[in-house]
Amino acid sequence: MIVICFLKNNEDSTAALMTLGLWILVLVFLLCSPLEADAAGEVKGRQQSKNYVVAPIVVSNPAIGTGAGATGMFFYDVGHHEEGTPRSSAQLVGAYTHTDSYFVGLLNSLHMLQDQLRSKAGLFHAGIKNEYRDPLGGEADFSTDILAAYIQATYRIKGNWFLGLQGIISDVQYRPDTPQDADYLDRVGAANTTSGGIGPVVSYDSRDNIHYPCSGTLAEVKGFYKPSSWGNEANYAVGDVAVNHYIGLTEKHILALRAYGRTGTEDTPYTDKSRLGQQSDLRGFKSGEISGRTLLAGQAEIRWQITERWGAVAFGGLSKLWDDDLQALITEDIYYSGGVGIRFMLNTDQKINFRVDAAVGNGDNKGIYVGIREAF
Repeated sequence: MIVICFLKNNEDSTAALMTLGLWILVLVFLLCSPLEADAAGEVKGRQQSKNYVVAPIVVSNPAIGTGAGATGMFFYDVGHHEEGTPRSSAQLVGAYTHTDSYFVGLLNSLHMLQDQLRSKAGLFHAGIKNEYRDPLGGEADFSTDILAAYIQATYRIKGNWFLGLQGIISDVQYRPDTPQDADYLDRVGAANTTSGGIGPVVSYDSRDNIHYPCSGTLAEVKGFYKPSSWGNEANYAVGDVAVNHYIGLTEKHILALRAYGRTGTEDTPYTDKSRLGQQSDLRGFKSGEISGRTLLAGQAEIRWQITERWGAVAFGGLSKLWDDDLQALITEDIYYSGGVGIRFMLNTDQKINFRVDAAVGNGDNKGIYVGIREAF
């Protein structure tokens, strides 16, 4: 799970001082804390059966304010664990800002039967104070309350191929600040919804490590069917395809490539549109501000392991959106962004990185991303 933070044209000196102080705390935390431990707090080697990583989060966003939080992962084994197979993990993330925006999420990933069976289950709750740029002029201010539960289970059918199902239940509520903000929500088709969906998952995974791959490919095809009988506005379906490929250029340099596409049927509502900036496609854009029914994106990232714990990355990407209903929101023919980042390896056993990425995109978009594990 990744925490996304945006910085653009922030003239609030108090927020800037808060952000600087929080970043100092992050550096002190990374340099002084023992970050690999078992349940008793002792540092162990690669044969440890349980361990965890924790990291602070700095949030600085003119839309949702300035604040802080934390994220952590706990690793454990279900049954007998074989060397070279992924370990199960539980991850918790949460943050709060001075504008009363907050989010909290819990994700549990299971690898069972020597990685024959994989399962993911997550619960997410957020209350976000949004401030979007309106292409017709001015800004749209509204609050979004989200509660969602997700589950996925896949079984290894042959070699590196997995087949399974996924399901989701979500509740999304919009609260505009003014009648003008309500007009914006009506124009883009944003409506309160409580709905659910189910669909297939097909994946191919030949990565040498699920957290920090140096070689191999992860390809996934996933979809949801969301019938009106489950609370949706109409019967519709959405689907996405993602291919991540990793090439070890040298012992310390990795080229990571990602291609991503997502689309929905004609009746796909605004709450389920493809969103630029979501799932790191592309970094540098505020998720939800630019939406469309169909999205295509591609990224390339060079990863450099400078020392055993410290690393750096450079990345860039392109994206294209289509949607006749939301054409006013799509202000560019092609969206692009690029940036750099630093890495600090919190856990050398599982190869879990704490990451900070800074990205710049066209249309005066900027972003800072803070979290654990890689963008893709």
